[in-house]
Amino acid sequence: MQQNELGPVAIEPAYEAGGRRIKNLCRFASVFMLGAGQTTLLISLPAIVEETGLGYGLLTLMVALGTCLFIFSAPLWGRISDRYGRKPVVVSGLFGFSASFLILALAIYGLMSGLMGQTLAVGLMFFARTLYGLLVSGLYPAVQAWSIDDSSLSDRVRSLSRITASINAGRLIGPLIPAMLIAEGSLFPILALVALGIPLLLQVILLDTDKPLEKDLKEKKQDQGQFSALLKSIWPVLLVACSVTTLFGLLQYLMGPILQQRFGYDGLAASEVLSLLMMVAAFSTVVAHMLVSRWVRDRLLSSIKIGSVLLLVGSFLLITAANMFWLVAGLMISAASVALLTPVYTALASAQVEQKQGMLTGVLSMIHTVGYTLGALLAGLGGVLENQLAEVFCISLAALLLMISFLLIDSPKKRFS
Repeated sequence: MQQNELGPVAIEPAYEAGGRRIKNLCRFASVFMLGAGQTTLLISLPAIVEETGLGYGLLTLMVALGTCLFIFSAPLWGRISDRYGRKPVVVSGLFGFSASFLILALAIYGLMSGLMGQTLAVGLMFFARTLYGLLVSGLYPAVQAWSIDDSSLSDRVRSLSRITASINAGRLIGPLIPAMLIAEGSLFPILALVALGIPLLLQVILLDTDKPLEKDLKEKKQDQGQFSALLKSIWPVLLVACSVTTLFGLLQYLMGPILQQRFGYDGLAASEVLSLLMMVAAFSTVVAHMLVSRWVRDRLLSSIKIGSVLLLVGSFLLITAANMFWLVAGLMISAASVALLTPVYTALASAQVEQKQGMLTGVLSMIHTVGYTLGALLAGLGGVLENQLAEVFCISLAALLLMISFLLIDSPKKRFS
């Protein structure tokens, strides 16, 4: 009898280890697909414009619609994942990812082949991006919360940095998809995303179901109060997150004008160089994760301050670069510092939240979207009011980030000491 009772104990660790590896692989692959989808679509836009005859402004508005919806839907998905578990939200996100790109491909094919009128095709495109914004917005925060659930406090930064590295690896490899397939037409890179997304969706569905984290549904009335308490307890971290994403988003949007105005590239050449620079930036984030993930997990406060200084240095180099070497150096330092800061401030915030990790990661996802949107607005305003003003914005935001990091961020009850 004792042998029967002890038998399962002997084989359970190996089984659990195998299941954990599969779960981690699915989580990393999910955010990898998210990053690959972002870069593949953006790089495919010029080909879609040429093949469909639609205006570039209309298509960029379509893309922006899906991104802006993250602001409203990401916090909601965070609450849903707290109540019903992480897996259903990840499944919904992967379904939305595959379905939205499939509908987009059908609209492009219908317009190119004459089977659809322009109005119907454009309507389907906007519907696809709306579906993307409403469903996919929960994917990244749910994966983050799922990883937090399965990690100890001491290993949390490492797990979160792996997720950051995965989405950046997707952004790094994503441009290779259109590079290999765009010659056959813009449909092929988009359909490749669908072909990769559907098997991953099926694999996640087959994972063991994680149980809901909130057993008492009476807590529904307390959600608003808990949300307010969450914001009150972690607002310095949220301010850092918004500053980081605003600054880096602004730098990314300034790259095009810098290449054209300072280095003399025309529009097409600037797009080609920009795609290469974005791959370099993504590569630097992956390398940063590999080099510093173990070091930072026990040095959160030091890491966030060092990362802030590096972001300031990288921003200064980028916006003042007189040649390509310093431009690339500034971009790589900035991207690496963001890769360092993101898991660190996420871990700092999660340490102050006993439960509601899904709500937390949903709020952070919303803040990230707000930050990148603000970066785009500041870049647009800087372009109208002369490029020098945009450079002032960069330095001001970096200085604000430094001030917040040094003066407001503190160890949460010394949990990481």
